[in-house]
Amino acid sequence: MDDMNAADPVAILKEIEESCRTCSVELPGQTQTENEWSGIAFRIGGNNLVTPLGDVVEILDVPELNVVPLTQPWVRGLANLRGNLLPVIDLNGYLNGAVARLTGKSRVLVIDCSGVYSGLMVDEVLGLRHFREEELTADDCCVDAYLQPYCRQGYCRGDQTWMIFNMYALADNPQFLQAAV
Repeated sequence: MDDMNAADPVAILKEIEESCRTCSVELPGQTQTENEWSGIAFRIGGNNLVTPLGDVVEILDVPELNVVPLTQPWVRGLANLRGNLLPVIDLNGYLNGAVARLTGKSRVLVIDCSGVYSGLMVDEVLGLRHFREEELTADDCCVDAYLQPYCRQGYCRGDQTWMIFNMYALADNPQFLQAAV
């Protein structure tokens, strides 16, 4: 019988543990990110927009839609989202009057703001963006005129400006709530 089989298994495990502890390297500390703002980035036309992370409930591929008769052209239809009816609005169509072309990059941002549960179809979702406080700007000229009532400030990073889109201002607009013709 060799020495390994004769030794106490608990002692062997303790020896291995001690060996691992002496060879271990401490993990780097978590860096504190103060005054950082996070949001969902999306695109409408040539406009880079971002909305607070908490304002978007879900992001979907464009679901199968059922057309609703006698509604505005910007109402794309109703979707069945896990048993709930979700009205899907073409955001560009509502704001600009030009119904967007559906592409493989088109997505639906599901919002639940001020009691308004809707899906907003956008040209593209660009993911999560994080901005520092010093990148904040109040210059609203970086977006098309039809977006200015919903975008009062934004973030500048390099040569790109990301305007903050206010979902609550959209949901509180009586015209947005008037989907019937």
